Amino acid sequence: MQVALRSAVRALALLAPALWIVTIGYCLTLLLLLDTALPGRSAETIVGLLALAAGLVLFHTLLLAKRQRILTALAACCDRAGADRAARQDLLRSAFLRGHVSAVVDALSSIVLIAVLAVVLGWLAVIPLAGASIAVAVLLGGMQASKSAVGANEAKQVRDVADFVLSTERDQFALLGLTARATEVVRGRRLMAAYAEMAVGRQAERVKWAVSLLAGSCTIGVVAGGTWMMARDAASHGALAAGVLLTVLVFHPLRQIAGASETLAGAYREWGQLRGPLQEQPKSEMVVALPPPTRDLEVSGISVPVPGTRRLTLQDISFAASAGELVAVIGPADAGKSMLLKVLTGQAPHATGAVRLDGAALSQWGETARHRHIGYSSQLPSLMPGTVAQNIADFAAPADPDAITRAAAAAGAHDAIVRLPSGYDTMLGDPDQPAPALSVQQRIAWARALFGEPFLVLLDNPGSFQDSDGHVALRRCLAGLRARGAVTIVVGDTASVIDSADRVLVMRKGGMVDYGLKEDVRARLTERQRREAERLAEVSVCADPRDTPAVAPMVE
Repeated sequence: MQVALRSAVRALALLAPALWIVTIGYCLTLLLLLDTALPGRSAETIVGLLALAAGLVLFHTLLLAKRQRILTALAACCDRAGADRAARQDLLRSAFLRGHVSAVVDALSSIVLIAVLAVVLGWLAVIPLAGASIAVAVLLGGMQASKSAVGANEAKQVRDVADFVLSTERDQFALLGLTARATEVVRGRRLMAAYAEMAVGRQAERVKWAVSLLAGSCTIGVVAGGTWMMARDAASHGALAAGVLLTVLVFHPLRQIAGASETLAGAYREWGQLRGPLQEQPKSEMVVALPPPTRDLEVSGISVPVPGTRRLTLQDISFAASAGELVAVIGPADAGKSMLLKVLTGQAPHATGAVRLDGAALSQWGETARHRHIGYSSQLPSLMPGTVAQNIADFAAPADPDAITRAAAAAGAHDAIVRLPSGYDTMLGDPDQPAPALSVQQRIAWARALFGEPFLVLLDNPGSFQDSDGHVALRRCLAGLRARGAVTIVVGDTASVIDSADRVLVMRKGGMVDYGLKEDVRARLTERQRREAERLAEVSVCADPRDTPAVAPMVE
């Protein structure tokens, strides 16, 4: 990506001087027509100069087309880089494709054009030089003020999201009696976006008005000064015409920039967001592909800090599991169970410690291999717009239909899927069609986690939306994972999970309280509860009756 960007920038740098020379050629052709061909009344000279002008126009057209192709390629390159980093590049793309970046490049030619004007009309070049300097200052000030354009763009994005939510969840709002409130919120977002856009428009109009006024004043000044010089026989008709054309060409790109100041300000911000990640050394896939894991999972010393604080979400988590074992992760809410699964997928960049499959750290597998060997299902189904089959296959193209049905059968979702209106081709996320029951959506999410038979399967509260039949399907699913030799980590304390577990990991406040075989952990928990009950009983017996309240508090 960086190589492509550098190549495009070098090509633009080579094209820019050629375009400047063509522009100067137009002015010299006009000068020769008026000062040489016209006084000499030579048809051959006129025809020759017109042929030269036609050649310049053709060459100029080819250069502009080439530059536009380069800018289009740059826009596509930035789009790909932004997509890889989930960054919006709308304004940057618009700046490349709509000629705004071209105007910035052309504005750099102003110095050359003013120098040529100084050769043609002498001291009159001071007029466009002063005007262009003031125009650049106005544009820079407008760019700083155009930061509000970013806020306007964000306000429009929020408005669009609010409109989408209202249109897709209108029935749910009606059931909750919140339709009026939701409509009021959307109306407010629309007004905020409209006010922000009007403020940006007023600022942009002021900048365009100022630059246009400077351009007109400088052009009139050059015409007046050139006429005065002609009256004193210090300049010719061709020099005056060439000087006026040069002045117009100096201000033309500046006026284009003034008309696109808010877009360029937003594009500069988006480019800054994109440039940092592009300068980082890309993480390439491992040269040596490791064999698929088949033996064990080893977790050692995992800790995850809360960004910007010294508090830890997870602290020193260590355990191991062998192929065919199922680990149940239990604990109170906010214990860090879901964060642990996120670390095991390799999607927690701030985590310390090591997660190893068959002795190899996750970083040695590469992104593609990790996705193939690790299956994950979150607390919510989180299905994407598309067919059921596409969701199960994680939108891989092409996807093996047999692998899709095997994953659905292993998750206990096949029977529920074939009862849908179009079976595996049923569209999900369509606001015009009723969504499947949450229990069915969750089983589809299980099937997505099982697609491709990954070695490590991570399920976060898989039974949260299931009825009795769903828990039976969950038991069968977990039994199938154990039978085929997968390492399965399941968050949840339902009977279907605990009964299927070989080992239990107990967490509290981000730390590991206990880990081991299910029977051993159960025995240790029972022993701790017995000791705690005895301690409370001793405290109750030894307590002074005068310090004991009339109604003893309930101990949970």
